[in-house]
Amino acid sequence: MDQKSFYDLLCRYENGNCTEAEKLWVDKWYHNLNSRNFKDLSSTALEEMQANTWLNINNIERTPIVKVKRLWPKFAVAAAILVAFFIGGLYLTNYNHAEQSFIDENSNLGLISKTNDTDRPIILALSDESTVTLKPQANIIYPKVFSANKRMVYLKGTAFFSVSKNPKRPFYVYNQKLVVRVLGTSFWVKSSTDKLPAQVAVRTGKVQVEENQKSSLFTFAKEKLAKPILLTPNQKGVFADHKLNKTLVSKPIPLAEAYNIPTSLSYNFKEESIKEIFKTLSEAYGIEIKSDNEQISAYTFTGDLSKKGLYEQLDLICGTISSKYYIQGTSIVVSNKN
Repeated sequence: MDQKSFYDLLCRYENGNCTEAEKLWVDKWYHNLNSRNFKDLSSTALEEMQANTWLNINNIERTPIVKVKRLWPKFAVAAAILVAFFIGGLYLTNYNHAEQSFIDENSNLGLISKTNDTDRPIILALSDESTVTLKPQANIIYPKVFSANKRMVYLKGTAFFSVSKNPKRPFYVYNQKLVVRVLGTSFWVKSSTDKLPAQVAVRTGKVQVEENQKSSLFTFAKEKLAKPILLTPNQKGVFADHKLNKTLVSKPIPLAEAYNIPTSLSYNFKEESIKEIFKTLSEAYGIEIKSDNEQISAYTFTGDLSKKGLYEQLDLICGTISSKYYIQGTSIVVSNKN
């Protein structure tokens, strides 16, 4: 939280535009300041406190404080609150509440912290025979031996999980924004960055994704939290602004390949109706593929789509029938509308 953010928060507080959590925090700080007689300090002293705090936050050399005329009492109180918020901002900037909560709750398990400092993925074996493929710079915190009733890890960065099945001991992956619950499956988890939101992509099995309620020092009301979602193979959950949205992964994989099982499905079509081809592809990938009118379903296609990805397959089909496709949630719709 930077200086502008603090000023914006104070302005919203004064204008009555804060959230309840923000208002309670300001009121608490204001109460603490009063109890310490901060409001009786001179404006010069308040300004010096503010400057010193900001200097510490930015770790720069101290410069002489310029003395100014006495400010209005109201601004003096605001400055005192601002000083307190600077201190709180420094605390929040360097403190990951979700991670610390995880560590505190599992401190009796003998936690291990592992960071991939190499330039290539590394594989870790967990005590339950699950494996984690850590991408470069990713970090995972996990117990040397999982507890008897559940298995929990904390992730920063990106990793692929292959979880051993054990319905009596559900597996949880925590990060700063999300909690992923599985029984036995494989999936990707990506922490949020400055450019990308937190994501979960499923390869096999099913996972439940929900917002991590301990991502902040504040406790959000239930109605403000993202609604949990259930993801199946080739589906992806994206988290942003307290919302979880479902869509498709960027490179869907045939279920037979994902589960490493034989299949009798053929992608070599000869005068096959588009309707039947969509049915075959839907079965192969576990993704609903449909057209928005009956005319498209009546067309036929001839061609070998083997060894091509789903989206490339659809590009070839749509190119022969002058149509296009788009992703709608977790479905694919083929349309000939402009």
